[in-house]
Amino acid sequence: MDRIECMRTFVTTVNQNGFAAAARALDVPRSKVSKQIQALEEAIGVQLLQRTTRSLHLTEAGAEYYEACREVLASVDEAEQRARTGLGEIRGVLRVNAPMSFGLSRLGPLIPKFHELHPGVELQLVLSDQQVDPVKGGFDVTIRIASLPDSSMVARSLAPAPRIMVASPEYLAREGKPQTPRDLTMHKCLSYGYLQSGVSLQLSNGKETQRVQVTGPLHANNGDILCQAAQAGMGIALLPDFIIEKALAEGRLVPVLCDWKAPAITINAVYPSARRVPLKTRAFIDFLVAELAVEKPA
Repeated sequence: MDRIECMRTFVTTVNQNGFAAAARALDVPRSKVSKQIQALEEAIGVQLLQRTTRSLHLTEAGAEYYEACREVLASVDEAEQRARTGLGEIRGVLRVNAPMSFGLSRLGPLIPKFHELHPGVELQLVLSDQQVDPVKGGFDVTIRIASLPDSSMVARSLAPAPRIMVASPEYLAREGKPQTPRDLTMHKCLSYGYLQSGVSLQLSNGKETQRVQVTGPLHANNGDILCQAAQAGMGIALLPDFIIEKALAEGRLVPVLCDWKAPAITINAVYPSARRVPLKTRAFIDFLVAELAVEKPA
């Protein structure tokens, strides 16, 4: 039995949530995946997966072994990567998760450039506005904005993400322009999230901080949707600059309460804690740090 190959099959099976999906990902027969998992369980003497007709789940021992396998495979892959770096080549599959808006506006244009630098890296990009578990999802890098990971993860700051209060000129002409944060309670606000009771906003002008409860006709978990609604005159929205910069430049949105700022948030690259960060992961994060710094205005 090739223990490393079986470990890789096991990790892929967990990441793909099934034998058939793992077989497709590895381009091997389903029977081979099943036999390798069985051989691995027999070799170490514990059940790793609980199988049902529709799904599979890690046992307690399986969950612990899964984390250990990820560490071992990362070390093996890194050793191979380091052997190849003398040839200037970084290879391997890199799984990245990012929010939809950030992925479309920032990562999308950068992917071809990263590919030019590292053609041996196969990038698997999953865009989702759900806050996924990076480990269970099998992601090497997860992009998070504002929400930082738990202690089992490492976060590296990529760039600031200033948020700006905006509305369409038509909305402000119709409803009036708020002068202080408390005026927002009288306005229609477009909010990130699904709280039926409204959203609490904290804004500061450097001398005073005000926290206000706002409500409005739309709650969404995607910033692009909120940006579109604001442009259509539905209300006022607080959004990161990378989502609204084009609409601001073209005059379809205008800033509101310019002297008041929301708490700063940061774009972070989150990755599993390990003694050695794989070269492909480090290369991708270093690339994002450099590129996102260049994108910021002087």
